[in-house]
Parts: sequence; C-alpha cells; structure tokens
Amino acid sequence: MKILKIAFKNINSLRGEHEIDFTQEPFLQNSLFAITGPTGSGKTTILDVISLALFNHVPRLGKMSTNEVLKKGAILTRNQEDANAQITYQCNQGIFTSRWEISTNRNGNLRDYHMELINTVSNEILDLKKSDVPGKNEELIGLNYDQFIKSVVLAQGEFAKFLQVPKKERGALLEKITGTDIYRRIGIEVFLRNKERAKEIDAKRAKIETFREQLLEEDTFATKQKEAETLAETQKQLKQSIEQFTKEIELKKKLQAEERELQKTQKELSEVVALQENFEKEKGDALKHHEAIQLFAEELNHWQSLQEKQKEKQTEINKATEALEAAKAEREHLTQQISEQFKLTVTPTDFPEKMERYKAEVRALIDERNALRTAFETSKNPLQTAAREFDLHLDLKDLKGFEAALQEKFTKSNSAYAALENRFDLKNASVAERLATIQSKLKNIRAAEKAHMALSTLQSQRKERNEEYVSLQKQQAQLPEEVKQLKQQIELKKAQHIAKQKTLEVAQLQKQLEDYRKDLQNNEPCPLCGSLDHPFAAHIPQEENGLKAAVLQLEHELKTLNKELATKESSLQQLTQQIQQLEHRIKVLDEDLSALQTTFDAQFKNLMQTKGSATFNELELQLEQQEQELNSAEKLQQNIKILAQIQQQTTDLKGLLAKGKKKAEAISAVYSGKNFEQDISHNETSWNRNEQTVNQQQKLLTAAKETEHDLVKTLDSLTASLVKQLNKKGYESIEDALQKRLNAATAQAWKQELEKINEDALRLKTLRNKLIEEIQILTDSASEAPLEKLQEQHQEQTETLQQHEHSASVLSRQLLNHKDNLEQIRKLQKQIDQELKDGEHWLILNNLIGDANGNKFNDFAQDLTLAQLLQLANKRLKHLTDRYQIDQPADDEDDSLVAIDEHMGGQRRSIKTLSGGETFILSLALALALSDLASRNITINSLFIDEGFGTLDPETLDQTLDTLEVLQAESSKMIGVISHVDSLKERIATQIQLTQNGQGYSSLKIV
Repeated sequence: MKILKIAFKNINSLRGEHEIDFTQEPFLQNSLFAITGPTGSGKTTILDVISLALFNHVPRLGKMSTNEVLKKGAILTRNQEDANAQITYQCNQGIFTSRWEISTNRNGNLRDYHMELINTVSNEILDLKKSDVPGKNEELIGLNYDQFIKSVVLAQGEFAKFLQVPKKERGALLEKITGTDIYRRIGIEVFLRNKERAKEIDAKRAKIETFREQLLEEDTFATKQKEAETLAETQKQLKQSIEQFTKEIELKKKLQAEERELQKTQKELSEVVALQENFEKEKGDALKHHEAIQLFAEELNHWQSLQEKQKEKQTEINKATEALEAAKAEREHLTQQISEQFKLTVTPTDFPEKMERYKAEVRALIDERNALRTAFETSKNPLQTAAREFDLHLDLKDLKGFEAALQEKFTKSNSAYAALENRFDLKNASVAERLATIQSKLKNIRAAEKAHMALSTLQSQRKERNEEYVSLQKQQAQLPEEVKQLKQQIELKKAQHIAKQKTLEVAQLQKQLEDYRKDLQNNEPCPLCGSLDHPFAAHIPQEENGLKAAVLQLEHELKTLNKELATKESSLQQLTQQIQQLEHRIKVLDEDLSALQTTFDAQFKNLMQTKGSATFNELELQLEQQEQELNSAEKLQQNIKILAQIQQQTTDLKGLLAKGKKKAEAISAVYSGKNFEQDISHNETSWNRNEQTVNQQQKLLTAAKETEHDLVKTLDSLTASLVKQLNKKGYESIEDALQKRLNAATAQAWKQELEKINEDALRLKTLRNKLIEEIQILTDSASEAPLEKLQEQHQEQTETLQQHEHSASVLSRQLLNHKDNLEQIRKLQKQIDQELKDGEHWLILNNLIGDANGNKFNDFAQDLTLAQLLQLANKRLKHLTDRYQIDQPADDEDDSLVAIDEHMGGQRRSIKTLSGGETFILSLALALALSDLASRNITINSLFIDEGFGTLDPETLDQTLDTLEVLQAESSKMIGVISHVDSLKERIATQIQLTQNGQGYSSLKIV
C-alpha cells in the first residue's frame, strides 16, 4: 500500500484547503522528507487526516461522529462551516480515493458526517454506506485501523525506552507498543470463567445437600404409602354413596319444580282466555266492518287517487297561469331596455329582422374603429421603443411636448456631427475609410510593441544565462583540487588499512598458539620450535578485538571517503555537463536575438523613425482616442437618420388619433354600452328565452286544462258505480264506508294481536297436559323420604369424604415431595457431571494461563511476541548496520535487552552501553519490525516517524539521518520525519513546513 496524495480542508488549526501530492515534485526525487514546524502548529494533523479519511478514526480522539466533533471541539477548524479529509492510495486492487467530510446547515448546526470511496481509475463512486467505507478500506489495504497505525507511524521513541528498561517493565511497555493487551484480557477471562463455572457447580452441590435433608426415611416412606392406599379405597366407597344421594335429591327437586311450573301454566292460561274475551268485546265488530269494506278496497283507493289528481291538476293550472303572466311582463321590460340601450324599437314579430340590421351597422363601425386602433398601436410601439433610445417619453396627452424635445435632440446631434465632420474632413472620405486607416496604424504599433517585448525578454534571458555560466565556472574551478585531496586521503587510508590488517593476521596467528602456551613448562622444549625459553608463556599477547575494531574503523573511513569522492566526481561531471548545456543555450539565445533584431529593424524601421520620443503606449492611446471619436461620428450619423424617422412617425400617429376619435363618436350615437357583443348577446338571449318561456307556459296551461277535464269525467262515472255497490252492503255513501275502514297499520296490528292471543292459548293448553304427565312419572320414581332428610345424609357423607381427601392429600404431597427431591438430586448430579466434563478445558486453561491479573498468559505471549519482534528487527538491522544484532538477556545478564556486537567477535553488551545514534538504529529496527508484524505481509511503502529527534545531539542526529537515508534507499519507501528540530532542515531538503499566524491558525508550504 502506498499513499499517493493527501488533501484536506479546515482540519484542526490548518484553515483552508491544502494538498500534498507525493506523485509530483519535489517528492518524486526525494522520498525522504521532513514535516517541520513549532509545537502546536499541526504537524500531527497530517497523520490525523490519513486515519480520518480511511477509517473515520483519529489516534488521539478515537472514532469520530457529529457528537464527538461537537463535544471535543476537534477536527473542524474554529469559525469554519465545513471540513474534509481525502487520501488517494495505491494497493493491489488499484488506485482509490477515500473521502471524509462534515458541514453545517443554514442554521449553523452540524450535519452528520459523510464518507465515500472512489475508484480513481474509473472515477466510479463505490455503492457503499458511509459506515461501510472504513471496512472496505481495510479490505483493500489488508490492514485494520490498529494494524495500519502501527505499520505507518513508527513508534521509535517508545522502543528507545523499551531497549533499556528492566524485564518487569519491558513486558508492560511491549504490551502498550504492540497493543497486545488481549493476552492479559484472555488470561483474566479464563480465570473468571473457570471461577464462575466452579461457583455454579458448588451452588448445585449445595442444592443437592438441601434436597437430601428433605428426604423421608425408607420405613416411613413405606408406611405412608400403605396409608395412602387404604384411604383411596375408603374414598371410592364414599363417592359411590354420595353419588346415589345426589341422584335422589335431584329427582325430588325436579318433581317440585314441575309442580310449580304446572301452577304457573294454569295461571297464564286463565289470563289468556280473559284476553280473548276482552278483544272480542272491544275490537271484534270494528275488525269485521273493516274486512267487509276491504272487498271494495281497490275501487275506493282508485276513487281517492282520482280525487287527489284532480286537485293537483287544478293547482298546476293556477301556477301555469301565473308563470304566463310573469313572462309577458318580462317581455315588456326587455322591449323598454332594448329601446334605451340600442336606440331601437322592437315587437315580438319584427325583433329578429331589426336586430340583424342593427348588429351589422354597429359591427361595421366597431371594425373600422378597431382597424384604426390596431394601426395606432402598430405605429406607437416602435415609436416608443425608438424614443426610449434617446431618453424620450412618448406621452399621448402631451404630443406637443414630445415633438419639442424630439426637435431639440435632432438639432444637438446635427451640431455634434458637424464638428467631427470638419475635424476629420468627412466630406472627402467616409467614416469607415477613416476608421480603417487608424485601425491599420494601431495594428502596426501593437505588433511592433509585441516584437519589442520579445526582444527585451531574450536580452534578459541572455544576461541571466551569462551570470549562471560565470557562477558554474567558479564552482567547477574548486572541485578538481578537492577531488585530488580526497584521492590522496584514500591512498593514505588504504596503506593504514593494509598495515593494520597484517597486524591483525599476526595477532590471529598468535591466538592459535595460545593453547600451546598453556602447556609450556620451564626447561622443557617447545613442541613447535624446540626452545627451552618461553618468555610469553605467562603473558598472552594483546587480544585481537581491538585490532578488529581498528580495521573496521579504517574500512568505515575508507567507505566514507570513497562515497565523498564519488559525490565530488559526480558533482564535477554534472557541472561540466551543465556548463556545456549552458554554452549551447547561450549560443542559441544569441542566434535568436540576432535574428529577431534583424526582423524588427526591417519590419518597423519607418515606425521607429516617425514615433520620435513618444512611447508605444502613448502612440496607441492617441490613435485609440481618434478611433473612439470616429465611432461617435458614425453613431451620430445613425442617430440623425433615426430622429428624422421618429418625427415622421409622430405626424402619422397624430392623424390616426383624429380618425379614431371621429369613429368613436359615430358608435356612441347608436350604442350607449361598453361591450357591444356582450350586451347584444345578453339581450338576444334574454328575449329568446322569454319567448320560449311564454310559448312553453301557454302549452302547459292548455294541456293541464285538458287533463283536468278528463279526470272529472272519470271520477263522476266511478262515484256512481261505487255508491250503488256500497248501498247494497248497508253503507250510505263512499265517505261513510271510508270512515268505517281501518287504516292498514291498525288493521294489521289488530289481526296480529288476535293471532298472538289464540297461539298463546293453544301453547299453554299443550304445556299443561305435558306437565301433568311428567309429574305422574316423577311421583312414581321418587323416594318416599323427605328432601331435607336426603340432603342431611348427603352432607354428612360429603364432610367425611373431604376429611379423607385432606388426609390423602397430605400423604400424597409427602410422597410426591420425596420423589421430586430424588429426581432433583439426580438431575443436579447429572448437570454437575456434564458441567465438569464440558468445563474441563476451562480448568486446564486456568491451570495453564489463567490468573486474576492475567500475568501468566500475558508474560508467556509477550515472550513469544518479543522473540518474533527481535527476529524481524534483526532482519531489518542487517540492512541498516552489519555490526549489531539484538537478543534477550541471559539469566546472568542485565535485565535490559542485549546487543550482540559482531565487530567485537559477537560480544554481548547491554543496550545501555550504546551511543545515542546506535540506540536509535536499534529502536528504528524494532519500530520497523513492529510495522512488519502489524502489516502481516502487506507491503507498506509509506512510513512516518513522529518522535525521537529532539533528544539527539548533533553527531547522533547525523548518524540517525544517515540511517534513514540508507533505509529509504534500500527499501524505496517514502519516509516522513515529523519534528521541530531545526538541524533537520539542513539535512533534509524536501520539507512540509507549517507556520502559525498568531490567531490559532496555521499554514502549510511544501519546499
């Protein structure tokens, strides 16, 4: 994973928009850069932007949300309305841009934050919810947030402490650095789970003991079981006896109930018979008359219907007569209204003809007036538009004033044009010709000015290149002597190295004889040389370690001198190439300058001779002034022509106004309204509607009278026939019969009442006979004993049964409790056995890794982590230095970690004995190892070091930066060093500089 670009706006103290593009210069040539600035200027904000854009997470603040931004006052720059953080990175799946943003609404309240992920190659926004973006970034990069932070931000400062602390503190510090407190939590969790499991088992065992205490003795259990069986048999006999008494009591009760029901039925039957007699007395005759009259019901109903229709027709005749009179009155009103409004006298017979002639006459006048009005509007609108161009207002009420103002404009325009005509002699040449001449001169002057500027630019470039040439020659002159001196130093160092190497070889040869020297005895021959004198037997020569160190030091110095010589020779070669390139560029510039000067002299010779001391700008201004005046003359010509047209249009408009006035007077003579078509249509419609109403009402009146006559004739015939039939039945007239006829509802109600009484009488007689039969059957079956005696015996046996049931219940509960307790004990024991089996792994885990503080497993895991970390660190060290390896201390060594010094024959030394620069190299290796460990084989090509430089002395700082340069060169990683140390600025050329403005804001600059 490689970071390509960072962009952000209004994050913490960095107000405004900022962008750091690692794919552009100066980062392309310098992958080691510094992020510098005073404390509090926002250096670490750049790391915050990266983690915020990828994971919505900031190291010092945690996971971000709108509430967190408000509560902590972080992320969004003070007094700003929006903020965003954006990172573009490259991974195995492609190039992606992850963006985080937040803003305020119009009320000043923060909206919820938003995140999105873009495929930069296809410019496609991935279809993800904002909460899914961090997870997708984790999938693409291959690291979660914690792993990413450990892989990208090197904890070098923490490891510097880690190297020297005792073992007891080292575990806690390693846990903090690696974030592996999970092992401590696992150890505690194992301890707690095992403890909880044991607690649950103990609780179940306590329950078993409680249940055991409640069990019955075996003899007691057998006795109580026998008692329960005896009681059960007695209860069975009592229940049978009680059941027999219950049946006899129910039979007695039913007999008594039937006897009471018989008495009630006989009483109800007597009441119904009385109702029959009363109905016949009060309503019988009337109901008989009604049924006799119902034989003529259809004829009577028809007679009544004809009577009603005859009355309705008479009412209809009266209404039609009134409506006809009203319509005739309205016609008189319309005649008078037409006469007043249209100056026209009409009658029902001549109305259509007169109205048609009148409409044609008035419409012709209106059409003529409208034609004049259209012509007027057609003339007025262009006139108003043209007048507005000259700031004139066409007022129809004051045409004389308009004409006077128009004449004034015309006179002024003529005067102004006459002055310009004389100045530019426009009588002998047109304005266009004069303009073309001036524009040609302007074009020539501007071309000359442009060519002159190009000439000046080339002259300036020639001067700059010449100064640069002189400077490079000075630099080149110094380098040969410096190269010569370096070569002499290298030859000297080589000679010293050869001499020291030979001394070392002699020392190593002497070391091989050391074992022989131990066995030498005075006056005994040496097995190698035969000498009897052994002067070095007691004095071992100087150890070779010091010689090795000296040889290595000389090799290091030779390496440094060779590196410096290569740099100087490379610089000399580069300077030589630059001087040659510069000489070529100067030659090309001279040629271009000569050619341009020749062209300029040939093209603008006449212009340069005539312009005199005036500048190009002054000449251009003079001609532009003349051009403007000629444009004004052209405009005045057009205005004079337009003003003459306006004068003629004004005269035409006055003529149209006069004609329109005459036509309006002619219309007023024959019509006094405002809207002729509406008024004429309204009156015609009203007249026609009235005429239709008169005819309609006349027809209705005639039809109603004819219908009323037919009804009277039919009614007389029906009356004679019906009276004759009713007289035969004893009724004097139709009215007498109708008076004795009941209304339908009353007749129906009386019939239903009679039917109900008769039905009740029949039902009660049937029920009485049935009850008599049932009482006889019950009397034959019932006991002779009284009901009270039977109930008393039933009560005695019921109480005895209840006593036996209570005793049986107590025994049953005791026996059941005994069985339940045995079952509970069995279940609990089974659960305990199962839990012991299921929880065996927790017991084993607790014995191996569990304790209350989690130390047991944490110490074991940290030892493994440390071993893996040291292994990875030593791999990294091979690329940083060939001298040291890191190891854990042996039992007899100091508690701090051990450095194995390969230059001293693998000597083991406490880390505390190393210099600051050496300590930095080892701590950097550990930090890189942690990055490797966290990234899990994911290649991270972007690293940041955020601490550790402030405490280094200048010499150590130089060694440290040398190490970082080696690391960058060998790994091709982009490395950012975050620090406020000033000396970094001298060693690291590429910098992201942050400065404060004194108002709490900072600015960012890339140099």
